[in-house]
Amino acid sequence: MRFAHALVLLVVAGAVAGDLTRLAPGAAWAAALGAASLAIAPWPRVPAAWGRGAHRVRALVPWGLGQRWTVAAPPHVVRWTLASVAVAAAVAAWAATARDAVLAPPLAQWLATDGRAGGAPVLVDGTLLADADADGDSVRLRIRVARVNVGDGWRERRGEIQVHVGGGIAAGMADRWTRGRRVRAPVALRWPAMTYNPGAPDPQWQALVRRFALTGTIKSGALVEVERAAAWDEWAAGVRRYVRGAIAHALAPRDALAAAVVVAIVIGDRAGLDPDTVRRLQDAGTYHVIAISGGNVALVVAMVVVLLRGVTRSFRAASAAALATVLAYGWIVGGEPSVDRAIAAAVVYLVSNLAGLIVEPIDVLLFALLGLTLSDPIMAVTPAVWLSFGATFAIVIGAERVTSAFGGDVRDGSRWTRVWQSMLGLAAATFSAEIALAPIAASVFTRVSLAGLVLNLIAIPAMAIVEIGGWAIVFSGAIPGVASFLAWPVTWATRTLLDSARWVELAPWLVWRVAPSSLVWTAIFYTAIAAALMTQRSRWRLVAAATAALALLVIVTSPGLELAAPPRGWLRVTMIDVGQGDAILVQLPTRQSLLIDAGPASDTFDTGDRVVTPALWALGVRRLDWLAFTHADLDHIGGTRAVAGTFRPREIWEGVPVPGDPKRAALRDAAARAGRAWRQVRAGDVLEAGGATIDVLHPSVPDWERQRVRNDDSIVLRLHYGDVEWLLTGDISQDVERQLAIDEEPRTPLRILKVAHHGSRTSSDETFVARYAPVAAVISVGRQNVFGHPSPEVVQRLARDGAAVFRTDRDGAIIVETDGRQVRVRTWLGRQWRAMVTSPSP
Repeated sequence: MRFAHALVLLVVAGAVAGDLTRLAPGAAWAAALGAASLAIAPWPRVPAAWGRGAHRVRALVPWGLGQRWTVAAPPHVVRWTLASVAVAAAVAAWAATARDAVLAPPLAQWLATDGRAGGAPVLVDGTLLADADADGDSVRLRIRVARVNVGDGWRERRGEIQVHVGGGIAAGMADRWTRGRRVRAPVALRWPAMTYNPGAPDPQWQALVRRFALTGTIKSGALVEVERAAAWDEWAAGVRRYVRGAIAHALAPRDALAAAVVVAIVIGDRAGLDPDTVRRLQDAGTYHVIAISGGNVALVVAMVVVLLRGVTRSFRAASAAALATVLAYGWIVGGEPSVDRAIAAAVVYLVSNLAGLIVEPIDVLLFALLGLTLSDPIMAVTPAVWLSFGATFAIVIGAERVTSAFGGDVRDGSRWTRVWQSMLGLAAATFSAEIALAPIAASVFTRVSLAGLVLNLIAIPAMAIVEIGGWAIVFSGAIPGVASFLAWPVTWATRTLLDSARWVELAPWLVWRVAPSSLVWTAIFYTAIAAALMTQRSRWRLVAAATAALALLVIVTSPGLELAAPPRGWLRVTMIDVGQGDAILVQLPTRQSLLIDAGPASDTFDTGDRVVTPALWALGVRRLDWLAFTHADLDHIGGTRAVAGTFRPREIWEGVPVPGDPKRAALRDAAARAGRAWRQVRAGDVLEAGGATIDVLHPSVPDWERQRVRNDDSIVLRLHYGDVEWLLTGDISQDVERQLAIDEEPRTPLRILKVAHHGSRTSSDETFVARYAPVAAVISVGRQNVFGHPSPEVVQRLARDGAAVFRTDRDGAIIVETDGRQVRVRTWLGRQWRAMVTSPSP
């Protein structure tokens, strides 16, 4: 391994250590200084009696019972080892400093002590980090705050926040909120939503990837004051505005979606893309083509060089012009990490050309990675960085080997042979990238796709046509008729790109979800791949390849997942932390499972996909037997569609149907296409399995067809196992609670209540709580929610009646297990509680 390669690995390793650990920057700087001092310190000559005294250093190491062993090492090895430790420690210190700036900026520290999170608005003054982005009914802003004012003057409090601007006029004002402009507005700040569940990523890693420390809301766009940015920022915003307008004018009348895709490919603005298109491209493995990446920047460089070579024969002049173009392009579309990575690699390559150096592609990537890591060490733990550099490394290292093995030298043969070999090279690049990224995709995105192996052969050429045509439309917008003529091939290429992703719907087996596996298997996979590439012996290469294949098989199949299920004879009920919503998993002693609700979903975040699904895997569920949604409110039904697609339940239960509700209709249509049974449950229905009984207590048969969703139509289930009982109440009110038949049977010694409607004061009145007499009560509620749930009166009432109260906003996921006589409760944030039946119920 070259020195430069080893240096890059040291820097990246140090950055990862500083990012993901709790290492104090001061301790890391001290370690770096100490190691560096030892590395450059003069070494005394060693006595000749020690052997080759001047050439070796021997350290005495205690070993065994009083024995001492000697370890020999050449002085230069010791010096290089100490120097390596110094470099890694220094980078770790720098990364730890950046980590603390992201996790606990001055703004967040001030807010934590001031106690205003979720309360009265705070006047903030800061700079926009990106153009405004439409997010459903609101507009999203990313602001680097410089100072705040709470009525007693401005104070410097720095930090990054993400704000949603509400009100009907926000969308119309979004063009004014461009990157670099200074804004001032009253913001109701709050801490970002964070869930704590089995299978959830490390909270520190989530915060680092998210970057912003606080979120907030602005009631109306009229409250936002804007100041113009510096001239270069205004120029970049004007170019972006012109590009959007030119492409929309040429393409939107024919195909609005095609216009949105072209804008995304040309300048990276994906605001016009609908969620279904994004999801379809992600499933197909071709979403990367509509994001600014190395391929887009390489096309820009190639276009500039080709155009200028027709004017000048100087390759350096063309490279200089391409460098200036790339830097300007990066400034225009910058703000996204993928843009920074692509621009960095292009700059390294073009600067090398200007210097007359011949640099290997692998070295270009390594120097770009080195520069990016040193400038922003948080990048080292960002999945997008792993994907970008991992795919490019795989293409550079693996594609040539695959092409050579199957296609020979591209320079040989006829024109058609060269075309075939070029297609083979594209296929080899796609294959290498897909294989190399499979463990990352499985671990981070819980998705493996074989579709990309084929569809990228269509998507990448189509993207090239779209980008070239898109820029041609932009530059020819002032010439009558030219933009309209170019719109035809660009629209065709865009539609080809989008329609190719629909093939996944015809062959859904090409994409499947996988549970994240241990990082050990990922390490084994990449170590084996590296060994296969480095070894010269065919036998060892074969062993390494077989090891990598075995590790990849384990990663994509997740064997042993069911071991996390409760033991035989035990029943487990888990209230998953989904924020302001409900999701309850019931795992029966027979290993059958029922999921009740799946949390909320929006255009930008589906709790069912991102939170509930990993939790179910971590709890040992590979497939659901039943999926029930208590009623069609978004915080209950929102995530069910994603969960149903992944876990393929045998039956989907609903209570009172609301035919006109779009969320319910979407789930019903998806269930019909997948062949899932749809069942309406009513009071009196009973399910028995493995000694457990599930009774439906509510709703009864409705008297009229519902036109809207009602909380009082929620499904209410009673789960009975031995001497333990759960009452799962949905969002019912006190009126329905009074009607529940819970006193007509002998009292079960241990009763556990799922508190209705997130602990609202409209539920759980004194009579009901006293009548049911739970020993424990669990509440699903979002942190700092705007509804004030749970009501303090309800919590006090439950505690006064002797119930142990658990709530997801303070405890995270709540896991309750029983063998029918004893109950064990543990929460994901560490609380534990037990209860046992002293004498069986009659």
